[in-house]
Amino acid sequence: MDALTLELLNGLSLFATLGIVALGLGIVFGLMGIINLAHGEFVMIGAYVAYVAHASGLSHWLSLPLAAVVLFVLGACIEVGLIRRIHRRPEVTILATFGLSICLRQAVELIFTKDFRGVPNPVPGATRAFGVLFPTYRYVLIGIAVVVVVVTLLAFTRSRFGLTVRAIVADRDLADASGVRTGIANFCAFGIGAATAGIAGALVAPLGAIEPQAGLAYLPGAFLVVIVGGFGRLWGVIAGALAVAAVQTGVIHFYDAVWAQIAALVLAVLMLQLRRVPVEGATR
Repeated sequence: MDALTLELLNGLSLFATLGIVALGLGIVFGLMGIINLAHGEFVMIGAYVAYVAHASGLSHWLSLPLAAVVLFVLGACIEVGLIRRIHRRPEVTILATFGLSICLRQAVELIFTKDFRGVPNPVPGATRAFGVLFPTYRYVLIGIAVVVVVVTLLAFTRSRFGLTVRAIVADRDLADASGVRTGIANFCAFGIGAATAGIAGALVAPLGAIEPQAGLAYLPGAFLVVIVGGFGRLWGVIAGALAVAAVQTGVIHFYDAVWAQIAALVLAVLMLQLRRVPVEGATR
């Protein structure tokens, strides 16, 4: 029973991590129709913001809003300087964001070198709950991730800004003709997507090594979550993260991490087949 409880807690931690990482991708990919292959680098930069904050003597908790601000500014600048010019051409967007990911990794490598960096755990130790010991910081991570995801989803579903974004997604030309300022909405949406990735990076920074290639590990899982949850539905990110986390945790318990990734990929393919929606439909 203790082993099962520990697996459930590990699955909940994975669910929270996948959810907050995939949220920004869901905004950019699902709502704006942009396949952003640099999303993992946004997570990586958020982790470096946490490292710089720690090296400067700041609290780790201050690095979370700091990462959000830094990545919002970076994402907004990228939207204005790059994405805005090519967002109606999905194949060009893929190539451009792939090149952007390489540029961001190289820029970080020039600044911080290839050396592994780290951030100390702000909440060391373990807490006994449900009869098992589990790292205390992971409980904190789960709580913060849930708050960030819920607040972001409410902002996109219950606010005037969210209504504007959905109107643009439904029919951009009609929104333009109706006087909706689509440029500002895209500017904010892409910035918010990058900001959530930055918060995710700062949150996971104490859990592993920080280096320029670290973001590559997060992109496949985030895409799988968005695919499983459904294109254009931010609430689907939660369902997708839950499904992928459950599958991966269950398979890891019986087999290993490689088979867990394969199982998640199979789940994504099955969901695409069940919906009978081609992948390119997400770009419309």
